[in-house]
Amino acid sequence: MAQTVLSRQWPWGGSAMDKLTYLAKTLSRTNRKDYENFVINAIWNRLGRDDIQPVSQQYVRNHADARRFIDLYFPQLNIGIECDEGHHQRQAKVDREREAELIDVLSAIEAGDYTPYHVRVCRESGDPDYDLALQDIERAVAALKDKASELEGQGRLRAWNPELTPKELLRGKKEIAVADGISFRTITDASNLLFDTDYSFQQRAFFVPRGAFSKQYSGKLMAWFPKISVDGSSTRGWMNQLKEDGSELYERNIDGRDLPESEPVRRVVIPFVRDPVLRASGYRFIGVFEMSGKDSFIKRGEEMYRVWHRVSDAFPILGDTPMELRKLKDETPR
Repeated sequence: MAQTVLSRQWPWGGSAMDKLTYLAKTLSRTNRKDYENFVINAIWNRLGRDDIQPVSQQYVRNHADARRFIDLYFPQLNIGIECDEGHHQRQAKVDREREAELIDVLSAIEAGDYTPYHVRVCRESGDPDYDLALQDIERAVAALKDKASELEGQGRLRAWNPELTPKELLRGKKEIAVADGISFRTITDASNLLFDTDYSFQQRAFFVPRGAFSKQYSGKLMAWFPKISVDGSSTRGWMNQLKEDGSELYERNIDGRDLPESEPVRRVVIPFVRDPVLRASGYRFIGVFEMSGKDSFIKRGEEMYRVWHRVSDAFPILGDTPMELRKLKDETPR
């Protein structure tokens, strides 16, 4: 089933990002070559739909060891655009691709789960060809418009609006889900909006929120706001890594501290993430995790990591009415 990517649709920093700022940052990447800039902006301008979101440098997984970025992606339509250049330009493009960030891993799509369109800017000889590029651009734009019309006719096209705040996006919702992709400016903001606390000062990264959370989940759940490494770097003596499909979280203390093989308390995990495209950062919910005694440690490289398994991809937004934690559909008893 096709995956909808929402992670860059939502506001960052606790307040709305205006549409002009988002588009300016998304469509004017400084590390692109001229042909890519031309293709991306030509497609966006010809599409003429400011209710459809463009995502620059969408992360795509081909298989476990093959990942890449495509030039432009439209999550509402599930269509991706790639600028096809001559051989030497393609190699240069691979060489300059940035390292993946956590936000890329969280919002990745599978290679077979979207419709790709390629825009050729060079002939087989490697020489630029304007007419060829224009032909492919028009074909891609027509496909985008047709898909948008199809979804509108079915009542399934949700208009893109980056100017809604996290509070507005959560209004009326009973739970927050991983797929929502909502980011919060601070730990305090996330705690106040999700756990019905009234904090006015910054919180630690690992704690039991007071009020409704403590009353309902004391001894069962804790809130965890870790920094998760993608490049192998550690933070304050800890190395936390996330499996690419988000199902497991690996934890290691680099100072050599012994960690227990099991913990009875589950963790609501909301790690720090940054977006290199939008140059913004915040905290994003990635699920509820628990340890399993039989699979509590795993070797990654030369090191042993403690393993946390995701048991729910949603968490109830707390208030006056207690709610049960929804389990993953494919969860099996541990």
